[in-house]
Amino acid sequence: MSSSERGADVSALAAGGDVSGNGIACLRFEPPGDPDALGPAWRDHIAPVFAVSFRPETDLTIPIAMRSYHLGELIVGDVIAPAHILERSEAMIRQQGLDHILLQFYRQGRSVVETDHLTGLVTEVQCIVFDLAQPVRIVADAVDATNVLIPRILLEKQGCRPDALHGRALDHDGDPFGRLVHNFVANVVACGDLLDQREALSAASAITQLCASWLRGQADGRPSQHQDVRIRIRRFIEAELGNPKLTPALIAARLGLSRSTLYRVFAPNGIGAYIRDRRLMSAMRMLIRDEVRRARVSRIAYAVGFSDERTFRRAFKRRFGFMPSDASVHISSNRDRESRSVLQNWIESL
Repeated sequence: MSSSERGADVSALAAGGDVSGNGIACLRFEPPGDPDALGPAWRDHIAPVFAVSFRPETDLTIPIAMRSYHLGELIVGDVIAPAHILERSEAMIRQQGLDHILLQFYRQGRSVVETDHLTGLVTEVQCIVFDLAQPVRIVADAVDATNVLIPRILLEKQGCRPDALHGRALDHDGDPFGRLVHNFVANVVACGDLLDQREALSAASAITQLCASWLRGQADGRPSQHQDVRIRIRRFIEAELGNPKLTPALIAARLGLSRSTLYRVFAPNGIGAYIRDRRLMSAMRMLIRDEVRRARVSRIAYAVGFSDERTFRRAFKRRFGFMPSDASVHISSNRDRESRSVLQNWIESL
């Protein structure tokens, strides 16, 4: 995608959020007027990234805020969150298919982070690295942090392999270069409402280069072979969703993998279920976009790799609980769900 096309997307993808006077998309968490609805609203807002549960000591009367800016190639923002528990399970990872890296620069607060390989404490002036393609559980106190969400491929183009840093806490204050990275990102967030599209794209490019350089200097090991294989498979599936001949056999042949490897990576539900779910999620996104809302259902079915409309309608109904032709009605009738789809669509657009 060209810079001009990405510039247009900076504002075009703001559906459901705000657009600054200069055209930069901004999504803010809007606390509901009913105090009893605050907890569910917060869970829904960050559901595209983490599943949330609250701790016994959670105080929902403290200020809760989150703002996110879509800079075309990545998303930056900040968050003031209550004590809670955040999780990304294997099932959530399979369903979403995200291939992104999240950096959280803590300014206040602390958390215990648990991954398959380590358990560690994150404190003030530290940055935690999350590979959204790997499971994680975070038991967090009230936190104030700056966020950066970057597609993995952008970091890899800079020679950075962040997989092995998943769950690691890095010192962003004692390390001079880490402090520079955090200060730059925080200043971009502070100026988000004042940036125009050209400035946003330039800032995104600079953030990617700074983060990649810093993370390269922190890496102390290679990513696991298992994780590399999973990422390669997911990327291939996303690129071939519209191919009705996309099967485990085709994936194995094109990527030089055994069938047993494919089924092990996507256990317990299987790679066939993963492919179908990605096709249905892609169809849902197409159905709720203005430019294709009036398109024939059959056209969308074929576009996402289904061989016939009847099979597509039946699978769609099982997955979402309503027919494809009713998608826009169901989405627009639920404000919380619509708000959630904004952040989710932003992430998937990167």
